[in-house]
Amino acid sequence: MSNTELMAEITKVIPNIGAAPDSRITRMTPVSGGCISTAHIVETSDQKYFVKSHTADSFMTKQMCKSMFEAELHGLNALRHTHTIRVPQLFHVGDLSSGAFLILEYIPLTRLRDHHKLGHQLAYLHLFEGPSQFGFDTNNYIGSTMQPNGWHDTWVDLLQERLQYQFDRAQFTGHMKNMADKLIRRLTQFFKGLDIRPSLVHGDLWAGNCAADSSGEPVVFDPAVYWGHHEAELSIMRMFGGFTLDFYDAYHERIPRAPGFELRAQIYELYHTVNHYNMFGSGYLDQCQRLLERILQ
Repeated sequence: MSNTELMAEITKVIPNIGAAPDSRITRMTPVSGGCISTAHIVETSDQKYFVKSHTADSFMTKQMCKSMFEAELHGLNALRHTHTIRVPQLFHVGDLSSGAFLILEYIPLTRLRDHHKLGHQLAYLHLFEGPSQFGFDTNNYIGSTMQPNGWHDTWVDLLQERLQYQFDRAQFTGHMKNMADKLIRRLTQFFKGLDIRPSLVHGDLWAGNCAADSSGEPVVFDPAVYWGHHEAELSIMRMFGGFTLDFYDAYHERIPRAPGFELRAQIYELYHTVNHYNMFGSGYLDQCQRLLERILQ
């Protein structure tokens, strides 16, 4: 994929998403788009857009590139529908000769300072009333890994499917495989006595996927949305840090910790750690082993 092709495809689309009929791209500036996609700020004579693109590679086919962005669109729309926390407006998902692109609202972002407000808003998101089942309308992606989102009557059933999917991709052997199999068999016991109702979660809310707009309002983006257990949201936030005690205090004012919270947090952290092992390699293997040992001891 070339920038020339991307500019041509964006130019075809922008008159349909709010730009003037004769609008033309005046500047396209590369910016950080995370570790998966390429990103640009695209300026026209009267608008700015944030554009993500991805080229097919050994991990993702052209169709997977498009389905990844379509899933992001569905997820952001679901979050937007709750009116609890700001997300970018979605404009368009399109094809490229060897990949796909996504056009989003451009929001000038700054470092998040009001962690207390984010804590309250995230709790309100998790308390938003939704379906009676766990899952989502479409599978999506956690990083570059497909995330199964089939509908299930219980949270444990969905979590079990997801953990098994990650374990299968990891192709653990020996002691690691034995521990992974044991966790799958014993998973239900970690949730005994809990009344878990489906919460809409962002799904990939580490510090790099949230910021603030020019007024200081929290903004979240790059989700892997599903209806699941609200506790799962906090695992990746704790893994990589960047959130203050004010955030956790505000969140737990609305949703208190339930018994067994810390042990379940390690299970949710394991999910993300195995996914990082699957995406980035052996540097995460020891961390996977330590988590499995702590959970099962």
